[in-house]
Amino acid sequence: MELFKKNLELLRSSQPSLARRVEREPKKNFVHVSISKDGNPIPKIGSVSLHSKYYPSKEAKDGLSEYCLRGNETPVVYGLGFGYHVLEILNKYKGLKVLVIEPVMSIFRSFMENVDIEPFLPNTQFIISTPPPKIITSNQTVNWNKYEHQPSKRLSCDYFFSLDKAIETSDYLNSNRLKILVVNPYYGGSLPTANYCVRAFNDMGHHAEVVECDKFAEGFFSIKKTTRNKINEESLSNQFGHFMGQLIAAKAADFQPDLILALAQAPLTPEAIKNLKKLNVPIAFWFVEDFRTLSYWKEVASYYDYFFTIQRGEFFDELSSIGMNNFYYLAQGCLPGVHKEINLPLDDMHQYSADVSFMGAGYYNRVQSFPRLLSHDFKIWGTEWVLESDIGNRVQNKNKRVDQVDTVKIYNAGKVNLNLHSSTFHSGVNPVGDFVNPRTFEIAACGGFQLVDERSELAELIEPGTEIATFNSIDDLCEKVDYYLKHENEAKSIAYQGRARVLKEHTIQHRMHEMLTHIFMDNLSLLKERVSSRHRDPVSYYIDHVGDSSKLGIYLDQFRGLNEFSIKTMVNTIAKGEGDLSQEELLVLMTDQIVKSEA
Repeated sequence: MELFKKNLELLRSSQPSLARRVEREPKKNFVHVSISKDGNPIPKIGSVSLHSKYYPSKEAKDGLSEYCLRGNETPVVYGLGFGYHVLEILNKYKGLKVLVIEPVMSIFRSFMENVDIEPFLPNTQFIISTPPPKIITSNQTVNWNKYEHQPSKRLSCDYFFSLDKAIETSDYLNSNRLKILVVNPYYGGSLPTANYCVRAFNDMGHHAEVVECDKFAEGFFSIKKTTRNKINEESLSNQFGHFMGQLIAAKAADFQPDLILALAQAPLTPEAIKNLKKLNVPIAFWFVEDFRTLSYWKEVASYYDYFFTIQRGEFFDELSSIGMNNFYYLAQGCLPGVHKEINLPLDDMHQYSADVSFMGAGYYNRVQSFPRLLSHDFKIWGTEWVLESDIGNRVQNKNKRVDQVDTVKIYNAGKVNLNLHSSTFHSGVNPVGDFVNPRTFEIAACGGFQLVDERSELAELIEPGTEIATFNSIDDLCEKVDYYLKHENEAKSIAYQGRARVLKEHTIQHRMHEMLTHIFMDNLSLLKERVSSRHRDPVSYYIDHVGDSSKLGIYLDQFRGLNEFSIKTMVNTIAKGEGDLSQEELLVLMTDQIVKSEA
């Protein structure tokens, strides 16, 4: 146990989030450890011994005799065991960083209990019990030179097969353009995330379009104003929902996407989802809400092909209990094109700067807690605050909605940005808070310093103390506000490192690539066939690039399905037409003349 404690401290200095995971991992006794003939510990699981029972170091050296790195390749080891082969690579290629991927946390814990990890550090990065899509999204795989530890591969063959499939899928996604339809919610906190997803997909080179359900929000809310009769209200709501389902289906039928992605509170009923499945494309749902607060997911989750969450643990158990097994944890993120450092003019600095600032709604725990900070230069922006109260006097926008441009200014201008996750029944910090809100990543991407309440999922995403500052109670919050206002350089250093971490690993682009990899790694051949069939039709290929809903795309649609297609085809069609020429027809004729003159 002393060796385990020593190793844990060593790991904490190089991979602190992994150290915390190991510490929380309950000890399991299915890894049996024996001693080899030369006195080294050997792990065995069932009938599989992960190293030679006689001379494991010699076995490792012999096994690596033909392993050779070229150029700037990165050595990547599939399977840890007790690391004799890893040490051999470290000795053979001194100074190089080695990635070690081990799918079984219990093996890694046993390794920590029986092997001194000091010789492995600092040039080994352990990737332990991590979903393959997350691995390939967080690491550049182009220059990987992998070494497969055969006993580990036999033990976890499905995992390593999935990892190779994820790499293949990721490479395909990076070089091919998918068509993705995003279904917005009517309103709410998930609406900005839906819009960010569309932008991220398009930034990544895909063609994403959106069903703007938010444009129908007024009609949705007006139902309650139309009648007080509950039966009539329910009937109207159902009919409105049916109409929205048909509208989404019509958009999908026109667009012919490779994937349909709905965000939390999107108006898709089980009936609508069943209807969309006629298109034979994956239908996914990203539930970017607290499952304990909004429980309607129970009605729809099992109808989706893929269900993405911002919470694990208890939520996964709940999903399994209703028959939904294809769920996947996908944290929130930021959009760098929106959330960024900016130089504010003097007028904006005067309006938005504050020693302490907060952007968000007036939830119960915030209303209860924030009066403790009224002695500071404290500004609040957001909605649902009681403006006539002491804390309401600090609200700058009079409960009007703040757009994303002003939000970014707030995050840039505040010395201390408060980030207290909302609660409707706690008076302060939620002691069992798990998911991490988008504000955490957005403030960091803006280069802002923030104080965020401790969350169980936070430390695996960003490092408390060095990349982000946390508090565990309102007393702790007040003390740390005072501390960091007096130690501005320390606050700036934390904000600087936090921004670098978030931009490296936690953008919406990262999340969308991870999502696409997870969805298509088991359906890659079908995706390839679908995409290639579009390219076999040259007109569909052009429409895909200019956009179905663009004027040129709409004009080109009449030629879809023609195997022989050229400018001449369009010119001949124009010659047969009547009436005034459209802008697109004039463009075609001008292009034809340019081509002829150059010939």
